[in-house]
Order: sequence, then structure tokens, then C-alpha cells
Amino acid sequence: MIFYGDHEAQIIMIENIVLTKQINNITTKRDINDQNILEFQLLLSHENLEKIFMENDTNTSVNKFLNIFLRVFHSCFIKKHTNFNTISKPWITKGIKTSCSRKRELYLKVRDNNEMEHKLY
Repeated sequence: MIFYGDHEAQIIMIENIVLTKQINNITTKRDINDQNILEFQLLLSHENLEKIFMENDTNTSVNKFLNIFLRVFHSCFIKKHTNFNTISKPWITKGIKTSCSRKRELYLKVRDNNEMEHKLY
């Protein structure tokens, strides 16, 4: 988690975000890791912000800062496009898979058989 703020109590909080967009089995993600975060902080610290603080109009000042911030953000956290073949669900355990398989087996027995004891089971 990264916090950026200024002396006027404006804070930008960025957590580890994964931006995904699925288009025709292609997923778009931004690579956010410790090395990229350090590079982002370094590049942002080297930016000259004097023109922002000299600005009289608040909206113009915020827009200039946001332009600088986004330029550095997009250069450090590059979008990566990958093929979207399988859906990763790491929370599905072997036990859940076994239970689902057994449930399907029982469902097919009930569907194909009208005996009451199968339905009760």
C-alpha cells in the first residue's frame, strides 16, 4: 500500500490493484510489485513540482499534478496482455471438487430415476 500526500491534507492511497479487462480471451493487467513501486517512488520524487505550487487556480494545479502522477504511474506499471484460457480459482480445494463431483453424480441418478428413495437420499 502506498500513501502520497501533501501539506493540504490531500491523500492518494493506492493498494495492490489488479486491473483486468477481458476482450476476446485476452486479459489486461498492470504489473505492480515491490521493484516497480520503488521505481515509481523514485521517479515521482525527481519530478519538479514548483510550477504546481506557483499556480493560482486550484483546478489547474490539481490537473497538472494528476498529469505528472499518471505519466509516471503508466511508465512504471505497464499493462500486460495475456491470453485468458483458464479461470484461476485457487480457493477451489480438492475436497470441494470431490463434493461437486459426488453432487453431480447424485443429481444424474435422481434425474434419470424416478424412485422416491433416490430423491430422499
